[in-house]
Amino acid sequence: MRAIQASVLPNSRRTLYNPLKSTYRTYANGAPAQRGYRASAKLFADAANEETELAEQAARANKLEALRSKHENWTGDESMQDAVLRMLVDKYKPMRGGPIRTADEKLKKAPPRVEPVDPAVLHSYGSPEASEQAVVQTSWGASSNRSLADVPLLPAVEGHQPWHTTFTIPSHARSSVKYGNIPSSSATSRLPPNPELLDEKARRKLRENKKRTEQAGRLQSARESTLDYRLGIKAGAKVAHDSVRPRANPTGMKGWASLVEDRIERARQEGRFDKIEGRGQPLKQFVEERNPFIGREEFLLNRLVQRQGAAPPWVDIQQELESALKSFRDVLRQSWTRRAIRMLTLEQPASLLSNITVEKILTFRDTEWEARERAYHSAALEEVNSLVRKFNGMAPYAVRRGHYALEVELERIYKDSAEDILSGIAERVRAGTAGRRRSSRAAWDDENRGSAQSAGDTSWSPMRLRDFLRDWLASFMKR
Repeated sequence: MRAIQASVLPNSRRTLYNPLKSTYRTYANGAPAQRGYRASAKLFADAANEETELAEQAARANKLEALRSKHENWTGDESMQDAVLRMLVDKYKPMRGGPIRTADEKLKKAPPRVEPVDPAVLHSYGSPEASEQAVVQTSWGASSNRSLADVPLLPAVEGHQPWHTTFTIPSHARSSVKYGNIPSSSATSRLPPNPELLDEKARRKLRENKKRTEQAGRLQSARESTLDYRLGIKAGAKVAHDSVRPRANPTGMKGWASLVEDRIERARQEGRFDKIEGRGQPLKQFVEERNPFIGREEFLLNRLVQRQGAAPPWVDIQQELESALKSFRDVLRQSWTRRAIRMLTLEQPASLLSNITVEKILTFRDTEWEARERAYHSAALEEVNSLVRKFNGMAPYAVRRGHYALEVELERIYKDSAEDILSGIAERVRAGTAGRRRSSRAAWDDENRGSAQSAGDTSWSPMRLRDFLRDWLASFMKR
């Protein structure tokens, strides 16, 4: 009842709520009263802050999702595009422009310059209040009260990648590199310590160092003696030379360079370079040297390996396989040639031997010889196939070979030995014609003598009874 009366009476107090400013204002007789806070104002403020945070989180999530879709995470497998690019960069490395300089030369030419920063600025940036909240001034002039972790140091550039960035020395930088003059080891003289003033441990260490130095001197002397022996220097000249000039023992690169130059000059004066192979002739050029797909180092290594006669293990096995296969085929060819000449001579009459052609020899087969020699041929071919298996286990896939079959090798021999068989038969015919001019008794004596000496003599031709009767009848008709 009182609240209704207070709202009606003009002189009573009225309380108004402003939701935008989250405060209550009390008016008495039209004048504002003191400002006060309520729980509802705190709830409204928390709700507004929560809505702002939710909006920022949604925007941040959308940004992260866009970055994930643009740059995929590493899955453990290299993509095809990256692999091709890596191989191209490894094969054709980018050319560098300008002279090649060391890091010291670059520092001496353009030393970095570092200037001290104002202590007041350092103190202001080092304070906790400045790290918690700082006013960030961007490159386009806008400022905002935000954390430094959420603000990029540089403005984003479209199409820019991290490897495109080049470090530039700041203008306020000063050089902090100091150069020292370190004396060389030769300038500081080291006197040997007095053994009497040392303890037992130091004396033992001194004896070990002395022994190690003597052993190194003996190794150096043995190495020099080996080099002198290879160069053809006699012992007398070596002793005379050592007595006149002490042996050099350089300790630095300059000392070694001087020693090498001295040796080269002495060899030139003695005339050891006058008989060098290829002296005064143009250098040999190789086709591989101009191949753009073979690097200079790879070409030199390949040439060095070829000159030394070195080869991979499968190449040695390949040479052994070729030698074994050639020997097997030669033995098989010689055996079949002798057998075919003997059988054709016995089966055909002497008058028809001169009319034998290559086509007839190609069709000739001897099953008895194949059956008798099959065991030997199979054993020999098995040795060749074992080398083939050994070769295939070491060789690359592109040069591997298949096993050899006996039937295929026999057909090859029948085809390749036809000309040799024809030549052997022609020689037999000429030898038989000359032998028939002798008397029958002398012919039989020669036959018996030849069979007793060598049963496999290819120059001896047996005379059959019908051949003897034919020759005897021909000689009788001539009378």
